Amino acid sequence: MRQVKTTFLAAAALMMTGCATIISGTSQQVHVKVVDENNSLVKNTTCAVSNGGSEFEFSSNPTTITVNKSEPLTIKCRAKGYTQKGSGLGKSFDSVAIVNVLFWPGFIVDGVSGAMQKYPSHAVIEMQKN
Repeated sequence: MRQVKTTFLAAAALMMTGCATIISGTSQQVHVKVVDENNSLVKNTTCAVSNGGSEFEFSSNPTTITVNKSEPLTIKCRAKGYTQKGSGLGKSFDSVAIVNVLFWPGFIVDGVSGAMQKYPSHAVIEMQKN
């Protein structure tokens, strides 16, 4: 009976590791809008998203994309008569990972899965008229 309890407690502790992986997940949604210098939406834009090994395009503005948090994210947009001013989004720490202070192997799980990090929830891509 004691072995059953020990096994159960060990399994429960292992399941609690990686809290950010479990709670926040390894992917997230980012709301993207493409604007000009007056903060007006730029029409007829096409944006290429590179997120690690996956690449895709979108042409609706604004839109929401789902990205993998463990991979670098780059968004490059184009529109007739415009040039993109900048690209690239920085990551920040996902505070849910703090729970792993009690279950230190969770930091390893969250770090490897990318769940320990997150991108901004909104990305504004600014375009400049040529």
